[in-house]
Amino acid sequence: MAIRRELLLIIALILVIAALIKIIEFFQVNVVEADASKFVIEDLNSKYPGSDVAIMTIVPKTNDNGARYFEVKAKVTENPLSPCPERSHIFYNYPAQNFIPQPAEVITSGCKVCTEGICTIAFAEEAVIASHTFPGTGAVTSYIHSNEGASPSVAEKPDEESWLVKWDAPGAASYFLVYVHRNGTVLSLDEGQKN
Repeated sequence: MAIRRELLLIIALILVIAALIKIIEFFQVNVVEADASKFVIEDLNSKYPGSDVAIMTIVPKTNDNGARYFEVKAKVTENPLSPCPERSHIFYNYPAQNFIPQPAEVITSGCKVCTEGICTIAFAEEAVIASHTFPGTGAVTSYIHSNEGASPSVAEKPDEESWLVKWDAPGAASYFLVYVHRNGTVLSLDEGQKN
């Protein structure tokens, strides 16, 4: 009986130690991931002041030497409230590795989207540009040029596979609502009057 109790006590002790090791590893991973996120956000804010920056993904990796690092994908939107926001995806390795991360991926530039191939409006910045540059959006273009300070706000409508872009300007008597489908078509354009 005493041997059985000692054996159960040893097994329970081993399970407690294993659980403690897993808890310590969990907190160590989160601290390092938090450090990676903090580093990237600080670096982006210093390189792109005034831009909208955010972390998109953080993926843990292991290099050839067995050391852990994180591949971080971030977004930078310059001039986020303008008619032509410029979005890029920036890639980091944290901590830095002996290889260069992939170059920045330009999503929008020069106020153009869907210039070739199949059109997919995947990001809010693309929807903003489409809402005033695609066929049938001339009224919105006129509104932007006629109303100083006209700026967009964007809402994703996942159930409709579309984006709703609202154009509004201080002092203007009206606003525009533009629904842009993910497939690159303008579904509707409505002018509303402010009360």
